[in-house]
Amino acid sequence: MRLGWLVLVLSFHAVAARPWSGGAVAAAHPVGSAAGRELLEAGGNAVDAAVATAFTMAVVGPYHSGLGGGGFAIVHLVKDGSDVAFDFREVAPAKATRDMFLEAGQVVPERSLDGALAIAVPGAVKGYLELHAKYGKLPRAKVLGPAIRAATQGFVVTPKYRDLVDKRLTCLQGNPEAARIFLRDGAAPALGTKLKQPDLAKTLTLLAKQGDAPFYKGAIAKAVVAAVKDAGGLLSLEDLSGYHTTWRAPLEGRYRGQRLVTMPPPSAGGLAMLQTFGLLEARGSKGPGTREVDAIHTFIEALRLAYLDRAKFVGDPAFVDVPVARLIGPAYLGELSTRIDPKKATRSMSMMPKELLPALKDEGAPPKKNTTHISVIDAEGNAVALTSTINYYFGSCVVAKGTGFLLNDEMDDFTGQPGVPNVFGLVMGEANVIAPGKIPVSSMTPTLLFMKGRDKDVQLAVGSPGGSTIPTTVMQVISNVVDAELDVSRAVSRGRIHHQWLPDEVWVDQDGLDPATRAALEAMGHTFTFVPGWGDAEAVMVDPVTGLRTAASDPRNEGAPAGQE
Repeated sequence: MRLGWLVLVLSFHAVAARPWSGGAVAAAHPVGSAAGRELLEAGGNAVDAAVATAFTMAVVGPYHSGLGGGGFAIVHLVKDGSDVAFDFREVAPAKATRDMFLEAGQVVPERSLDGALAIAVPGAVKGYLELHAKYGKLPRAKVLGPAIRAATQGFVVTPKYRDLVDKRLTCLQGNPEAARIFLRDGAAPALGTKLKQPDLAKTLTLLAKQGDAPFYKGAIAKAVVAAVKDAGGLLSLEDLSGYHTTWRAPLEGRYRGQRLVTMPPPSAGGLAMLQTFGLLEARGSKGPGTREVDAIHTFIEALRLAYLDRAKFVGDPAFVDVPVARLIGPAYLGELSTRIDPKKATRSMSMMPKELLPALKDEGAPPKKNTTHISVIDAEGNAVALTSTINYYFGSCVVAKGTGFLLNDEMDDFTGQPGVPNVFGLVMGEANVIAPGKIPVSSMTPTLLFMKGRDKDVQLAVGSPGGSTIPTTVMQVISNVVDAELDVSRAVSRGRIHHQWLPDEVWVDQDGLDPATRAALEAMGHTFTFVPGWGDAEAVMVDPVTGLRTAASDPRNEGAPAGQE
């Protein structure tokens, strides 16, 4: 059975670069992409396809997203040429407190990862349905149809599913509902097992019929609150009924003359990308896609500065003043660029902000695969880049009885204590401390790149999971397209590097750098740590001449694109 699955996956990847004359979808699971294509072929637009794919991914990829999570979306609308940023991120419950994950003054990591205390108010259901209601064309029941079918018929257990279950086995075993649905006899199901989810199918059917009301005010809300309360969590009915999404003005910038539209705070990813690209251009540096030593060195140093600014400044803009315009402005970037030594690496600890000194630790953690991304460009040119998450693998591992879906552990994205790394090794400061009703900072970076000289025509929709590595993954895909002029399949599959200020090391995957380039960078003072392939970039690209859509799913994982003839 395992061989058959691998052959299926490889066959999808073999046609990943095939162009389509109609719309195209890239998602991290073949069933998810197929759901998007089904909606396009039924006359739906990019929003219909993206929402259908997102609901379906909640079924077939419960380890990375779901109804109990939240996310961001960037949408381009051909009708009026507008771009919007949509925030349906989770928020801290009303009873959350700044020091809720401390004991004797020290962070207890498990409290923000495993179990009910880690759960923030979920936004995915309201987000998906509100996005569809505002911009979709087809009926809600039609859009949820593929997800209901997938939950009813089941999905096949793959090597990735088993691997991620094993990583979170103790957590899943600790919740009877989660164990019943996602395990078999207390362990990861055998390869080829078909996991059917009748409770989730009932939940999705209810949403198709009644919208989000049952989830935030009705039977589902009551079941969720009861389960969270029994497990020692903070979520209340008032938290759910009071949840709202936020429509934001997207961040805009340019790279090599091409317009970029990406997510603003509380995403830190879009800001880091515009800062990094701005620093490259301020230094007159080539992009990392060229793989030249000087370009890679400058890229690493620019990332070091951008992630330091993340730690100092980024938080929920409803609670803190994030000086976005200054941070991406030419004056600040020009001054910041003078801190980059063209001949040697900077030591990250020498850049410590004073406010982090008492607790600052340069220890970090290897990047963890989580979250999922969906890219869609339809035949008319409407585009959606949507990233959704439940945070760590399988979220909090809490499932309310009868609902069928996992709840997030998004509280770990807050600063448990300034200077102490979270599960992704990210160090954050005072701007991101826990407060009731606050949105935690996210790395999610859904992004649209527009054609050179054609600011209203999307060339690339792209995004990725990967925690702290999300922004650097997206940047390198874009540089691979713009600087190296690679096709979309090669752009998403190429080896990667990553730096995030702390830990002070460059993560490199198996194909990230050739030995000579790495040796030259080590001579400049850079320290490398090998980390197996991370991220799962999903992208759709439009040929500027023919208009053909080419989609690609990252070969590091199990995704496969789909499109219309």
